[in-house]
Amino acid sequence: MQLLECKKSGYTLVEVLVVVSIIGILSAMGVAGLQGAIANSRVKDAAINTAAFVERVANLSNQRNEVLCLKVAPGNNQKLLVVRDTINKNCSEPKGAIDSLEIDAPNKFVVRNNGCPVIGDWLTSYGVFKPRLGLSAMPREGGVCIQYGGKSVYGAVRKDADKNRAIPMWKVSDDATQNNNWSNWTEL
Repeated sequence: MQLLECKKSGYTLVEVLVVVSIIGILSAMGVAGLQGAIANSRVKDAAINTAAFVERVANLSNQRNEVLCLKVAPGNNQKLLVVRDTINKNCSEPKGAIDSLEIDAPNKFVVRNNGCPVIGDWLTSYGVFKPRLGLSAMPREGGVCIQYGGKSVYGAVRKDADKNRAIPMWKVSDDATQNNNWSNWTEL
C-alpha cells in the first residue's frame, strides 16, 4: 500500500489574521507618532514666522517713525494686526491696519496664562512698538503665545530686556507650575 503525501502550500487563515493584526497595531502607533510630529512642526513653524513678523513690525516702526500697535484681530485668533496710533502714540486709539500675519489652522494665538508665562502679554493689551534711534522699536519685554488646536503644544515669541530681538520658543505639555517662567521652553 502506498501512502499519499500531501504538501502544505500557502498560509492558514489564522496566520494571515495574526499578520494583519500586527500590521494594524504598528500602523496605529505610527499614525499617533506622526500626528505628534506634525503638531510640533506646525507650531514651531508658526513661532518662527511670528518672530520674523514681529521683527518686521519693529523695523517698520523705526522706518516710518510711527508708533505701531500689534494685536490679535477681533474675532480671528489666527491673525495678528498691525495698526497705527498717530494721535496718542500709546496704542490707546489705534486706527488703520497696515499689515497682518495669519497662521495656519489649527494653530491659534492664545492668552498667555493658557500654558504660557503671563508676563507682558501682547494679546490682552497692545504690543506697543515705539521708534527708538539706533535700537529696536520692539517693546522691552512681553510677547505672544501660540497653541496647536486643543493640544498641549505651544509656541511663543518673546522679547526680554537682555536680548534685542524676538525669540521664537517651543514646548510640549502644560505644566501650570511653570506658567510664570520660561525654564521649560526651548529656543528655536
